Amino acid sequence: MAAVFLSPLYLLLNAYLVFRMLQWFRTLSGFMGTLWFVVPFLAFYILLCLTPLTAVLFHGRLQILTRRISNYWLGILMYFLILLFTSDLIWLIYCLIRKQTIFQAPPAGILRIGGGIVFFCVLAISVCGICHASHIKKTFYEVTVDKPSDLSRLRIALVADLHLGCNVDNRLVKKMTAAVNSIRPDLIIFAGDTFDNDFDSIDHPEEILRTLRQMRSTYGAWACWGNHDISEKILAGFTFSSGDSTIGSDPRMDQFLKDAGIRLLEDESIQFGQSFTLTGRLDRSWAARSGLPRKTPAQLAKLIDRRLPAIVIDHQPAEFGQLSAAGFDLDLSGHTHDGQIFPSTIFTRIGWKNSYGIHQEGTFTSIVTSGAGVWGPAMRLGTHNEVAEILVNFHEAKP
Repeated sequence: MAAVFLSPLYLLLNAYLVFRMLQWFRTLSGFMGTLWFVVPFLAFYILLCLTPLTAVLFHGRLQILTRRISNYWLGILMYFLILLFTSDLIWLIYCLIRKQTIFQAPPAGILRIGGGIVFFCVLAISVCGICHASHIKKTFYEVTVDKPSDLSRLRIALVADLHLGCNVDNRLVKKMTAAVNSIRPDLIIFAGDTFDNDFDSIDHPEEILRTLRQMRSTYGAWACWGNHDISEKILAGFTFSSGDSTIGSDPRMDQFLKDAGIRLLEDESIQFGQSFTLTGRLDRSWAARSGLPRKTPAQLAKLIDRRLPAIVIDHQPAEFGQLSAAGFDLDLSGHTHDGQIFPSTIFTRIGWKNSYGIHQEGTFTSIVTSGAGVWGPAMRLGTHNEVAEILVNFHEAKP
C-alpha cells in the first residue's frame, strides 16, 4: 500500500513540474500564456500523470498500453525533477552569493535558456534510456571450484529479472534467447523475477512461450522464484494485494514455466550424476508474502552431496556467509538490476554487498546479473540488459 501513502507526494511533485513548465512556456511565446494553450496542456498533462492509476482500472490491451505509457512517464518525470531541482539549487546558491532574496524569480532570459537546457537534456536522456533498454549484451565470468567432478568445466547462461509484462515483449525475449543460445550453454539458469506480478499484463504470452522453447542446453533450464513472481496488481510500480492474508504465484506462471521447458526449484536440489548439484531457493520476500517456510542454507545443504560442486540459485544476493559455511560454492542471483538507471545505481551499490558482478569470499563465489529486462521506468542508463555467460572450471576433475 506504499502507493497510497506516496500519492500526495506524487501529486505535489507533478504540480511543481506543471508550474515550472508553464513558467517556461510564457517566456517562449505570448500565446503559451493564454487559456487557449494552458487548458489543453493541463488536460493532456493530467491524463498523462494519472496513467499509473488508470492502468489499474483498465483490462486487456488497453491496460498494457496504459501501463507502458505510465512506465515511460515515470522515468521522464524523474529526470525532469532531478534537473529542475538541480537548477533551483544553482539559482539558490547564486542568490545567496549575490545576497538577493531567494524567492526572486530568475529573469525571463535565464528562464528561457535554462528551461530549454532542461527540456532537451530530459529528451536526450529519455530517448537514450528507452532505446538502450531494448538491447541485450553478454557478460563473461570465469570461476574455479576446487571440488572433484566428472566434468572438467560447465558453461552456464544466467538470466534474471526478465519481468515479463508490459515493459518486456517478445522482441526482447527473442534477443535474450538468441544471446543464451549463442553461449551454447550446458545449463540455463533463470534466477527469479521472470514475471512482473500481473500475468495479464504479458502481451501475447503464447508467442513468448514459443520463443523460450527454442533455448537449447545440455542439462536443461532451471529457475527459482523472485519477489515479483507473485500475483499482485501494480500501481505506479508498487504492488498491492486484494486483501488476502497470503498470496502466491499465479497458477498460469507455474504452467508457463513448465510449458517453456523451465524446471522450477522451490527449496529443492537436484544432482547431475557425479558432476555437480543445483539448488533453487525460495525467494525470501516471496516466502514471507506467501506464508511458506523457507529453508536455511544449512537445511538445504543436507539435501546435497557437498563433496560435489554445489551451485545455488538465490534471487536476492544475500546470506553469503551462511551459504559458504553450508558448503555451497557458487551463488547465482539477480534482483538488483545494478540500479537500472542513474542515479539509483549509486544507492544500489551502497546498499548491497554484491550489487553486480562477481564477489568472492574464500572458496565461495557470488555472481549477480543486472537482469535481462526492466522494472518500473522502461529505461536503462548506466547499466545494461544482459545475459551472463559463466564458465565454471572444476579444478580437481575426476579421471
